[in-house]
Amino acid sequence: MSQLIVPDNFGAVSTKFAGTPVVDDLSSGIQSSFGIIGYKGKVWSIRYRGEETQLMREDGDGPRHSIEVVILKSSQHVSKIWYEHGYVEGSNAAPDCFSNNGIVPEPTSAKKQCDTCALCPHNQWGSRITPAGKAGKACSDSKRLAVVPQADIANELFGGPMLLRVPAASLQDLAMYGQKMNQMGYPYCSVATRISFDAAESYPKFVFNAIRPLNDTEADLVLSMRNGHSVERILSENEFTQTPGAAAASPEQVFEQPPQSVGDQARALAAQNAARAQQSQPVQQSQPVQQSQPVQQQQQAVTTQGNGTIMTGFGAAAPVGGNGQAAQAAQAQVQQSQPQVQQSQPQVQQSQPQVQQSQPQVQQSQPTDTQNVASDFEANLDQMLANLLPS
Repeated sequence: MSQLIVPDNFGAVSTKFAGTPVVDDLSSGIQSSFGIIGYKGKVWSIRYRGEETQLMREDGDGPRHSIEVVILKSSQHVSKIWYEHGYVEGSNAAPDCFSNNGIVPEPTSAKKQCDTCALCPHNQWGSRITPAGKAGKACSDSKRLAVVPQADIANELFGGPMLLRVPAASLQDLAMYGQKMNQMGYPYCSVATRISFDAAESYPKFVFNAIRPLNDTEADLVLSMRNGHSVERILSENEFTQTPGAAAASPEQVFEQPPQSVGDQARALAAQNAARAQQSQPVQQSQPVQQSQPVQQQQQAVTTQGNGTIMTGFGAAAPVGGNGQAAQAAQAQVQQSQPQVQQSQPQVQQSQPQVQQSQPQVQQSQPTDTQNVASDFEANLDQMLANLLPS
């Protein structure tokens, strides 16, 4: 987003405009995306502008099981969501029928089931039986909250305030938390709140705990954001509408081993032919130790990807999709290539005894030359004696 620059000496407004109502016509009808905090199982994530990012622990030991936020504002109504074939956990698909105010379905619902939520058969108790055999409602209730990270209230990385839906099983806990804070004299927006999962439940159920009151600097930011357009849109707007211009996922984001282009295939084939040519030369067979150089290059590449972890107001985060899987695949290839380098070292050591074995052969040939010289001397001596002695 571009920065707006207004000079300090901009001057005062003309008195002619006194009493003119200040309206925001310029931004009317213009929508901008906002971040959505979700969860799959008991793992938190943020979806923003078509990309999903898992929230990781700061010590690197897996995903986060809690988030520290400031609840800016809550919707006045209970929202309702209905899926014709049931909700699939972790899915971002739009529901078939939904209502933000819990009174009437939204006009953009793909399959509106009734004119009012109160008369809808899917909103009646017993319209759904849970896997545990308990009665429930086919149309799920939820509460919309506008939240920001406690450690980064501005949250510019994910567009400022974000949407968090509190599921039906956690609505009573949310209400009790708000009532308790009010009894102690703390508005819920004046404290930092930790939201975690109930370890005693198999399904994701929220647990709310107060961390600390906000200081004056943080309070100024919170108060300026509470009544802003972003919070108003989060609490009332349909987040299931696809963001215009959202780019489709590339093969590099979907596959662990992305399909190669024609140029990449040609270069890979040329590299394979060059490797086979080197293997066919017997003199160069004793040089497999040099294979350790590409292993070091791969290790540096994996380290670079590891250092590129996204830092958010919740701490470290990892992109969900091909990037993280590609790094794991590259690391596995590095580990597999290390035994090959270690196996190549005995081949060099085995070649040294062959040189040592060839030295005794040279030493054995030396006595043969000495015997020939002695036999020639004896023959010459016999000839000299024969010449001196009378016949």
